[in-house]
Amino acid sequence: MNERFKKLVDRMPLLLQSLLERPAIARDDVGIVQVPEKGVYVFFENNKPIYVGRSNRMKKRIKEHSQVSSQYSATLALRIAKQDILILQKKRRKQTNEQLMKNSVFREKFEAAKDRIARTKIRFIEVKDQDEQALFEIYAALVLDTELNDFSTH
Repeated sequence: MNERFKKLVDRMPLLLQSLLERPAIARDDVGIVQVPEKGVYVFFENNKPIYVGRSNRMKKRIKEHSQVSSQYSATLALRIAKQDILILQKKRRKQTNEQLMKNSVFREKFEAAKDRIARTKIRFIEVKDQDEQALFEIYAALVLDTELNDFSTH
């Protein structure tokens, strides 16, 4: 096994422990607390981790999940809305994101998803190394069994 990879893998449990020991803050408090520029964050709903993300502009990215109107920035809200609309439709129809956003029912689901995200609590940790950051995002999502992470390719 590659030595650098092994060192990164060995750090994963310690990073997760450190992240989980941090206080959870309200999404609205992200603007007033010290948030590192680069790192990994976790959204919690009712003390349950629901999503792990990573960014090199973490404060702005966390805000985008619930503030931005575009499906291009609020991708988590888009994913939640897609899940909700598929449940309503009870079938999978292939539609582009642009087509979905023109649908008033879907748009309501999208706005509701952004509101849901805005009510979450967040924990975050600084992770500057890009390899460690990418590996930790996947590790944390798997260990925490988050319902909203999706690592499939598009």
